Amino acid sequence: SKPDVVLLHGGAYISLAKIADFFSKKKYKIVIRETQANHLKTKAQWINLIFAMLLADNIVCLTKEFNEQIKKKIKIFYKSEKVIVIPNGINLAAFKIKEKKVETTDFTIGMQSRIISIKDHITLLTAFAIAKQSEYALGKLLKLKIAGDGELKAELLELAVELGISDDVVFTGTLQQADLIDFLQSLDLYIHASLGETMSTAIMQAMACGLPIIASDVDGINNMITKSVTGILVSPKNAALLAEAIIDCIKNPIMMQTLAKNAHQYALNHFSNETMLQAYKSNVFIS
Repeated sequence: SKPDVVLLHGGAYISLAKIADFFSKKKYKIVIRETQANHLKTKAQWINLIFAMLLADNIVCLTKEFNEQIKKKIKIFYKSEKVIVIPNGINLAAFKIKEKKVETTDFTIGMQSRIISIKDHITLLTAFAIAKQSEYALGKLLKLKIAGDGELKAELLELAVELGISDDVVFTGTLQQADLIDFLQSLDLYIHASLGETMSTAIMQAMACGLPIIASDVDGINNMITKSVTGILVSPKNAALLAEAIIDCIKNPIMMQTLAKNAHQYALNHFSNETMLQAYKSNVFIS
């Protein structure tokens, strides 16, 4: 199709892209958007990144912190003239606050992501089971919705049965944007349990929808969420603390409203996809 730019998500295919460019009559620019959390990168992924530094025209990092970590790790292979920091953006006209339904006794918690090992769904399910034990004292009937798919879904379905919560947990599968927006707007509380991120699109979308958020206190999240201001941060793999945070939110609706308001304003100030596009046009796509 004779592209002007080939955009790769990670460096795994940099060699193939460079070979194709060599044999192509029309030369193109190779841009790599580096997204895998640095502390979760495998040795092979670090090697791919080094090749990317040598062969790509540009490397896009999502945050300054992420860029500095890479610079420190690969040292002499780091090419400052190729690296550009451009945060992700989302469609703020689509992901927005929806007026909540009439007050009910149902309290719906949700998370959206790939169901893979670097996410912490096991802790989420375990924490939900603990919180369920307090639901009648809280005057709320707790429900959990998990959006997304992946190789660990069958394991999570089995765990839900073991924990006795399968009737209260819904796995929606992968959702298209319109359904994803409906999913987020149906929630009372968003939880993002993860072992590491770079710049979580899921959290950006939840913030834009004006949801109170509990998330794992890990790289790629704790630089997006200000603790107790735009969300609640909890240590990963700690189901007891996560359950406690869930219960605290249910007990304190005013606190949830404040977190949601602050998160929404932060999203409006920082997560525009129009701002992201202009940054790509100015720094990457236009030589």
